[in-house]
Amino acid sequence: MRIKDENKQQRIKDAMVSLILRDGIDGTSISKIAKEAGVSPATIYVYYESKEDMLSEVFREYATAPYRYLMQRLSCEMDGNALIDTIVRGCYEFSREHEEIFSFVEQCSRCPTLSKKVSEEESSCDILDLIHEYQARGVLRPYSDLNMTAVLFAPVRFLAVSPCSADAGEERIEELARMLQALLLY
Repeated sequence: MRIKDENKQQRIKDAMVSLILRDGIDGTSISKIAKEAGVSPATIYVYYESKEDMLSEVFREYATAPYRYLMQRLSCEMDGNALIDTIVRGCYEFSREHEEIFSFVEQCSRCPTLSKKVSEEESSCDILDLIHEYQARGVLRPYSDLNMTAVLFAPVRFLAVSPCSADAGEERIEELARMLQALLLY
């Protein structure tokens, strides 16, 4: 049995993401990924059973990345305004700082087979736990998890892919945070 090498596995993931963003899911094959990563196709099978397995695993890992990023910035001591502002700004910053991961997750989210395997609610469970805590304290309105994630994250993602200058982006994010505070806070 061959020993797994984390650097090699990361090169495989990076190659897959790059190819999917360039050629789409259907246009990306194991042989193309191997060539891009500088490994043999057999090496990929040391890490993943199939292209579908690899895609699901990497999608699951990268779909949780924005939420892990946010959780490093959030705490249950924040007031409601700070919570929403930090979520909006953090989500926007993540999408700008990690464009490839963000784009990859967005593309995979539109694939019905993959989106069934990795739901937004599953990916964002720590954030949802924090939101539930704020709801229990009477700070946030008791909307459903699905609506909370849709309202908090989809508009930020929309702004992240909209072309605008840094100043205009900051103004839009500020306005969005105020809108969401008005909608979600008591």
